[in-house]
Amino acid sequence: MERELRFVEEWGSSLGDRRRKVWLECDGEPYDFRSVVVLRTDFVLQDIASVKFICPHCGGKHQSLLFS
Repeated sequence: MERELRFVEEWGSSLGDRRRKVWLECDGEPYDFRSVVVLRTDFVLQDIASVKFICPHCGGKHQSLLFS
């Protein structure tokens, strides 16, 4: 039995992007930032971002802080 390892290269993203989450208002769960359709990003402070996006669960527009 042979094992094959494959790694997905994501251009323009860093390892930190894989851990970033947004909060879904409709079900109260954290969700992977890379999996949402971003409408707008604003910086509240220098390192704190607010993201407006389309929810993958309910299809509505949500807003959340971006966190790790």
